[in-house]
Amino acid sequence: MQDFIPINIVKDLAIKEGFCDCGAAKCEKLDLTSFKEWLAKGYHASMSYLENYFDKRENPALLFENTKTVFCFLMSYNDESADKNYKFKIASYAQRKDYHYVIKQKLNNIIAQLQIQYSNLQAKAFVDSAPVKEREWAVKCGLGWKGKNSLLVTKEFGNKVFIGEILANCISDYAKEIPSSCGNCNKCLTSCPNNAILPDGNVNANLCISYQTIENKEEIPENINLRKYIYGCDICLNACIWNNKAKKTESQDCEVKNLICCMLDKIEKEEDFKSEFQKLRKLSPMDRIKYQKLLSNIALVKKQN
Repeated sequence: MQDFIPINIVKDLAIKEGFCDCGAAKCEKLDLTSFKEWLAKGYHASMSYLENYFDKRENPALLFENTKTVFCFLMSYNDESADKNYKFKIASYAQRKDYHYVIKQKLNNIIAQLQIQYSNLQAKAFVDSAPVKEREWAVKCGLGWKGKNSLLVTKEFGNKVFIGEILANCISDYAKEIPSSCGNCNKCLTSCPNNAILPDGNVNANLCISYQTIENKEEIPENINLRKYIYGCDICLNACIWNNKAKKTESQDCEVKNLICCMLDKIEKEEDFKSEFQKLRKLSPMDRIKYQKLLSNIALVKKQN
């Protein structure tokens, strides 16, 4: 017999672990027609790994056997930016400990707590690195809607949220999807200096600052305006009216933020910052790039300003 786990029980555990919201949806195949079209147009640039495991992206049950429910969890990172007084910018999601490990541990804690009460529960946690269509499932779980910049948007917490999932063999209270509240607003589209955000809600990664400063292992084309960003980008997120209305999280990762400030200070003074960067690669999501790539990003920002 399948266990029924009320969403309120899961949500109470989620709040205790520092998540701001969670929801549940029945596990079923996703319609990935638009994703196929996006890939066919080459909008994923050099990120060829997105072409892999299409069957698992379409059906999470292939990732974890007997999955009946997808639980989605949100964690806000909408706090004070450490780079606000500097000439060089770093995406706000990277200004804290690596969310892959932090969220994975919290999700595993939730699973362990649930299994005390529900001995038949089998579940597995996923955070970003697995082929799970996170934003699509967050929408199905009633946590927000897909904004015009393709990111998840929520009325209460804006768009600066990490997403994690638990695939489970239980059933739960399934949410209704929330309709988009973007309306006629196009602030995210018009904010992008390279016109990477398309009118149909897709993003052309070839023109995206975040892609160019992190995923692109080649030289960044000089026509790409980095707007002072040397790692990632927050421009379209900051432009969103819902992000500006959102609750600010009290969570501050002082260790990472202090390291970022120290590194940016040395970059501006043209001093050696390799030590700080290596520490950040171990602590934060900045392990996505190497030192030479960061130097190249910095050189292009200097050239453009």
